Amino acid sequence: MSSRHRVRASLVLALSLLAAAATVAVTGAFAQEPDATGPITTVPTTSTDATTTDTTTDDATTPDPTADPAAKGKGAKQDPGDTPTSTAIRLHGLRNGKVTAGKSVKVAGTVRPFHKGQKVQIVLYRAKKVVKRSTVKVRPKGKGSDLGQFKYSRRMVSPGLYRVQAILKPSPGFGGSKASSHGFKIRYPSLNKGADGPAVKMLNTLLENLGYVNGGGSSYNDATGRAVLAYRKVNSMARKEKATGSIFKKLAKGKGGFKLKHPGAGKHVEADLSKQVMVLAKHGEVDEIYTISSGAPATPTIQGKFRFYRKDAGYNSLGMYYSVYFIRGYATHGYHDVPTYPASHGCLRNPIPDSVHIYNWIDLGDPIYVYP
Repeated sequence: MSSRHRVRASLVLALSLLAAAATVAVTGAFAQEPDATGPITTVPTTSTDATTTDTTTDDATTPDPTADPAAKGKGAKQDPGDTPTSTAIRLHGLRNGKVTAGKSVKVAGTVRPFHKGQKVQIVLYRAKKVVKRSTVKVRPKGKGSDLGQFKYSRRMVSPGLYRVQAILKPSPGFGGSKASSHGFKIRYPSLNKGADGPAVKMLNTLLENLGYVNGGGSSYNDATGRAVLAYRKVNSMARKEKATGSIFKKLAKGKGGFKLKHPGAGKHVEADLSKQVMVLAKHGEVDEIYTISSGAPATPTIQGKFRFYRKDAGYNSLGMYYSVYFIRGYATHGYHDVPTYPASHGCLRNPIPDSVHIYNWIDLGDPIYVYP
């Protein structure tokens, strides 16, 4: 090869090497910065400087955490619909953690912030069982006040450990909240003649529920005393007219009623001589219970099944008042003296104030069962 050809070949080789080097440099530069139309990639870095970390994201593909409640983290900005509320309650009518049977436990509560239309559900629990649910309206404490208030009351009877819960449900623009009271129990006082008030009224109601006839109302009068005496007789207690706290509590549980011996006899009368009570029954259930005095040991009352055959209104010459006869001269009738023990000449004596009602309740032909 001539010297001219060798020079030309060397020049071509040198130009080729320079072009290759330039291509490599350009390719390396593009590898460090992605095309704006391509996917974003993370470039690993060993730098410990937090300010050099790339936190750029694509707004078109990443959810906005403030738009999705499920994506909210702790401390996220709260929407207007999540305005928090608070509920508080207090109980009134308690003494030493107890409310007297027949009286009401009163709930006074507050809600903040108040807005029109708020309602609170009151839940009364006995142990873990729901006894009652009620919904009450929340009213403003005063004009323009952001404090709401509500009230609720319930008369208490049955024994147990109670508590009250107030639940404010969420509403548009506001969250929900709730509050619970401490536990409380029912107190059953001893009652006697001369007492009055809600407790006596409840006692009379409970006695009447089991068939023990009394005058009702809120006064502990002679009629209440006779009803309590009949209850004591049926339950083999001391025969007096005082209602102890334990009797009151048993009545509140619905205990101490009379068990019929002849529930299938239809409308009838049962005279239990051992208990010294007379029971008027119909439809297989006790209707009314009265204290009586049957025949003394020397003049005992006849026993068995009989039917009423004669009725005499008013007093007769023997002082018998509104008499209804069931065999020969044996009758049930009113009398001025009705002791707690057998003392008659064989008849079934009942107290004078009860006589007319008993007389009218019994129809001729009704059966009566007299048993020891």
